[in-house]
Amino acid sequence: MAIDESDHYQRTYAVTFGHSTSLGRALVSSLLASSPHALIRILDPLEATQPAPVYHDRISYHHNSDFLDRAQLIGALSGSPVVFHVDPTRAAQSQSFARIHSLSLGFTKALISACPKAGVRRLVYTGSSDVVISGGGDVCNADESLPYPDEYDDPLSELRAQVEMRVLCASGKNGLHTCALRPSFMFGTGDENLVPFFVSFARSFFSKFIIGNGKNKCDFTYVENVAHANICANKALSLDPISVSGKPYFVTNEEPVDTWDFISSILEGLGYQRPLICLPTKILLVAASVTELTRQRIRFGTLSSRLLSRPVIYSLASTRTFNCSKAKRILSYSPVVRLEDGIAQTVESFSKLANSLGFDGRREVGEPSKASMLLGSGLVAEILLWRDEKRTFLFVMFSFLFYYTFLLSGRTFVSALANILLVITVSLFGHGYLPHSVYGFNIEKLPPNCFHASETTATDLFRQLASMWNRGVHTVLQLAEGQDWKLLLKAVLSLYFLRLVFHLPLPILVGFSLVCTFSGFMMYEQCEHEIDMLITTALGRVKLLAPQIISKLPGPVLDYMSNFL
Repeated sequence: MAIDESDHYQRTYAVTFGHSTSLGRALVSSLLASSPHALIRILDPLEATQPAPVYHDRISYHHNSDFLDRAQLIGALSGSPVVFHVDPTRAAQSQSFARIHSLSLGFTKALISACPKAGVRRLVYTGSSDVVISGGGDVCNADESLPYPDEYDDPLSELRAQVEMRVLCASGKNGLHTCALRPSFMFGTGDENLVPFFVSFARSFFSKFIIGNGKNKCDFTYVENVAHANICANKALSLDPISVSGKPYFVTNEEPVDTWDFISSILEGLGYQRPLICLPTKILLVAASVTELTRQRIRFGTLSSRLLSRPVIYSLASTRTFNCSKAKRILSYSPVVRLEDGIAQTVESFSKLANSLGFDGRREVGEPSKASMLLGSGLVAEILLWRDEKRTFLFVMFSFLFYYTFLLSGRTFVSALANILLVITVSLFGHGYLPHSVYGFNIEKLPPNCFHASETTATDLFRQLASMWNRGVHTVLQLAEGQDWKLLLKAVLSLYFLRLVFHLPLPILVGFSLVCTFSGFMMYEQCEHEIDMLITTALGRVKLLAPQIISKLPGPVLDYMSNFL
């Protein structure tokens, strides 16, 4: 979009965080491309993660200035009639909240104060649509009449809301006209927030899971469209400041999509697996609450996880769509890059990240799984891992038949056993009576040695039983010596666990065991990498927590434990 250059000063633009943020870089590039003689002043105290745009001779950088100092800001802004103020919170998320607060709200206060003295007449602030969102309720086709919430789940959203309110309140004072843009889920080339989060999600335990029912929709906005909206807002402010200024505007691609379809498009483009299994939101919210409570109680920061925070869970599981008709009507905004093209360009810009990670950790083709090796890689593994579905189905059917007969039917053990033997006897006799072929279907007869147990099999079985007995006796003798405290701890914990388990009614215990047996090993084989990673992470956290827990034990207990550990 061409920019009106009739005013001499309109050829100079100031862009805050124009180097460290993806929007800032896109905006600088758009301004340079739209105006051949434009001069750009970049005010950015953050370190850039991406190379600077071209046209270096038309860009002046202000990195080392104290942007909270009004005099230095006036010098940096002088001669520019407009400031494009970009929200820095996403690019600065690795820093402390105090630093983010200073960069965001502190810088904004100083900027608003310095603009009139520097001759700045327009200020366009780009924040986020999440300033009107709190909690897990759906937001469908919301417009600018949606008020700010009373409370926020995310402190960064609250901070952005404070900045936006301060920018809008400054409009019309001292000759300064302002407006605020609210892009929804901005993404694009050099994205420092959304795409890296998706990648970390794909590398985590949650990679196979869809948070919620997977039917929620969101508006995702390509970064070049947000840069274009800034240019539209500047032109609208210069032409009709009274109608435009002091107002917020939602900015989207106008293409609401299923959230998880969008995420899957990004992940599959980068070579990651599409999430398939829906995980109830309530389960994750409970886990997030427990994690946060634990972190607060023991003041241990490493327990916190961005993937397991309430705002993130709400964002991934709730509908977030916005109506940008106001921006179209007043700012003459319309998207210049389609969502599909934006996804393709984003994936291309992050292709090196995907190819160089080597994160997959899956086993090679033909390599036996850990579940298979755990089960002996034999007949048991074939059955419990559903390699031979027909045989597994028969075992499942007979297992649950025995379960019903002995535990759910209400019969005595002898009566149930008699019924089972009766069914087996009649079935075997009927099977033997049938001819070898019935209507063209061959009936496989049982061989004579079908139920025969060889001497070798019987010997191996009794050897295993004897070995188990001897190991148990050896453990008891070790405990009787009264020296091995670690062994005592293991024995006590194991017996206590069995005590808790056997408090459950036997039908429930056996039924749960059957379900876990025929599904647990298969699930472990399918999610082997993720489960191993979760266990490794949990053990790492336990090791980190152990010194803190031990340090809080009473002194006499520590002295007593030191004699045995």
